Amino acid sequence: RQHPPHREIMGRPGVVLWLCLACFLGAAFVIPLRAKSACMPRVARAAEQEITKVEICIHRDCKRRGGGEKLKKQFEALAEGTGIEVAEYDCFDECPFGPNVRTLRGEEDQFGRVVNKVKGPKMIADILGVEPPEETAGA
Repeated sequence: RQHPPHREIMGRPGVVLWLCLACFLGAAFVIPLRAKSACMPRVARAAEQEITKVEICIHRDCKRRGGGEKLKKQFEALAEGTGIEVAEYDCFDECPFGPNVRTLRGEEDQFGRVVNKVKGPKMIADILGVEPPEETAGA
């Protein structure tokens, strides 16, 4: 018995029906999630992403490039009063790109984001989300 040509192209009609159903249900769940996040106020999204801890690399390669204790003191000075914890970390394994700093967002953030070539008060202020010191504000 020969099958009609449309069955050879589409295969089983049940498979096509399941694929259509899966696409429809997927769109029904994904589109509202995207719309909800797009409608959230910027302030609410920013509050969810606040940095709670900054870790400074203290490995010898980062120290040679301006990191270590010197960079930690700069971070502590600018983070004062923000509630952001400043700590040391041995190495992020990104030595050629140092000095390196890792930012953590919240208690459950275990991995954070490593920022490379961190130098100067303006860049530190940008990382912390604070105003740069007055002597570099105009620069």
